[in-house]
Amino acid sequence: MTARTWYYNLALSGGVAVAYGASMAFSLSLTREGAGIATIWLAGGILAAGFLLLPRRWGLATATACFTVQFAYNLLVGNPLAAAATFPALTIGEAAAAAWLARKVCGETMRLTSMSRVARLLLLVVAPATALTAILAADVFTLYGRSFNTVLSGWFYGHALGMAIMLPASLMVVRPDMVRDFRRTPFEQICLYGLVAAMSFVSVLPIRFPMPLLLFPLMALLAFRLGPRGAAVGAMIMAVVLSSLVVSLPSPPGGATWSLAERTRSLQFLIAINFFTSLATAMVIADQKRMKRLWARRTRIARAAQARAMAAGQAKTEFLATMSHEIRTPMSSIVGFTEVLLKREDLPEPARRQLALIDRAGASLLTVVNDILDFSKVEAGEVELSPAPINPRNVAQDAMAIVAEAARRKGLDLQLGFIGPVEAPVMLDDLRVRQILLNLLSNAIKFTDHGRVRLDLQAIEEPDGVLLRFRVTDTGPGVPSEQAARLFKRFSQGDSSVSRTHGGTGLGLAICRGLTELMGGKIGVESKPDAGATFWFEIPARRAAGPVREAASPEAAAPLAARVLLVDDHPMNRELGATVLGLLGCEVILAENGEEAVAAAQTSGCDLILMDVHMPRMDGLEATRAIRALGGVCAAVPIIAMSADVMPEMEAACLRAGMNAAVGKPIQIQALHDVLTRWLGEPGGVAAA
Repeated sequence: MTARTWYYNLALSGGVAVAYGASMAFSLSLTREGAGIATIWLAGGILAAGFLLLPRRWGLATATACFTVQFAYNLLVGNPLAAAATFPALTIGEAAAAAWLARKVCGETMRLTSMSRVARLLLLVVAPATALTAILAADVFTLYGRSFNTVLSGWFYGHALGMAIMLPASLMVVRPDMVRDFRRTPFEQICLYGLVAAMSFVSVLPIRFPMPLLLFPLMALLAFRLGPRGAAVGAMIMAVVLSSLVVSLPSPPGGATWSLAERTRSLQFLIAINFFTSLATAMVIADQKRMKRLWARRTRIARAAQARAMAAGQAKTEFLATMSHEIRTPMSSIVGFTEVLLKREDLPEPARRQLALIDRAGASLLTVVNDILDFSKVEAGEVELSPAPINPRNVAQDAMAIVAEAARRKGLDLQLGFIGPVEAPVMLDDLRVRQILLNLLSNAIKFTDHGRVRLDLQAIEEPDGVLLRFRVTDTGPGVPSEQAARLFKRFSQGDSSVSRTHGGTGLGLAICRGLTELMGGKIGVESKPDAGATFWFEIPARRAAGPVREAASPEAAAPLAARVLLVDDHPMNRELGATVLGLLGCEVILAENGEEAVAAAQTSGCDLILMDVHMPRMDGLEATRAIRALGGVCAAVPIIAMSADVMPEMEAACLRAGMNAAVGKPIQIQALHDVLTRWLGEPGGVAAA
């Protein structure tokens, strides 16, 4: 036990003993009946509260002190020795019984935070304890010639009403948490408590107006300002003042005469009603304040959790950007040099076959990286659709053409069917629709070893547009019903066993679901084991007002003749870029960092700049701003970001820095040709960022 706890227990024990002695002397000297029973008995509630608040050893010491004080007082007023010892023994036993019952009924903490808890305390603690003690006292005092009924009624009324007021009031006065939301200045507290004392005094004056009724609004004010503790202290003040003036209470009108006990009990009922009505009001207010405090706390917790979630999301974005850059940088060389070598005519057939294997392996790895990035974008809600007039039939045919070679290598029969007006132009993002189709078709080919893969497209006319329904059916092993429900969840696969023969990230179908729902559609699967599977999705689309734009044929594009400044800190990337640009007919100027790029832009007279973003000394963003600040031709030269960091945040940062566009690594020859053709065909025009 710490010194602070010891001093607290000492002060509390002393306070309980003093309060017990004072209330005992007050009750016995002022309201003792002819049978020797006090009409109002507040001491039992004070001692019961002490038993509940003090440790057991301190409680025993306090009980001993209270017994000694009451025993001495009884001898002083002339009670026989046996009676002088019996009175305090019964009172202390009553308080101990009430404390024991309170712990059983209300728990060890005795937190009276609601009127239901107070009601349980009164009905299941105070009433049984005082009733049993009253019966015992009546039995005992018949030995001293007292009337059983007189002792029983006098004891029960005086002790039950006194404990009903003092036990909950004492607990609330001592508990510090009762004033958390009702802190007021000492001056205001003194004024309010003084007003209660004054009104209690005035209420017993022989005035025609029923002054005791004014105590109710005053106690309500006390409850609003000082809370449950204020109501408890106010009840104690009322009990002391009104009991002190009980002898001066006038008799009720009509000539009836009330005894001292009847006057005292009527006052006790008045005090109890005032106390419990104001206490109920205070607890309602305290509960409201507690709920507001809890709501504010949960709001702070929610905001902190939101901040942590945003920080975690930012960390995930940064991690994906870093990993994307670190993986795509070597992938750029692998894919790029493989594509360059495959264009050579002097390669022997075994070497060409091996290069084709490397190219397919690189494409598979790039697919994994793209799946992770696409899923991250879908999950973060960063995918933006670009609807344009498209021909649904062409989209389906293009997707089938892309997977035709993979199906041919496995000996699978590819089939394509159409139902309805599939050639009518509609407004859709063809890249996203094609992405979903390619994923479903690739999965069907991957999991089908023999038989066929069929794509059916149905266009259903609706009043406000067209519903496009795509169905990809295969003759593979099918999907068990227990796996079908989780196929469209992230990292789920049809074959997730240790011995599975098909690879993949398990993100493809999750991406398909996200893209389908983003376009307002839905996706699902129908399958039976060993009977193939049908993956379907349907998307609503508006009818297109204009014709479908036909893409330019790659073969029609002429070789480029332009001076291109290539800026990259990686030697292998510079060599690859120079080789690819040379194949496209460009004259290449090389720079290793941003500072060299700014100098070369001033002197080389380049037609276009391919700028890496992540570089030492001066990165691509800073270099772009410096080039734009030079003015003149440098302010208008097209600058294309060429980076392995393909996150949306980086692309936006490139455009804000003054670049015209951004393309991701690894760059394919045709893709690079297309972007150069676009921006070299717009000299002097800087696209809006």
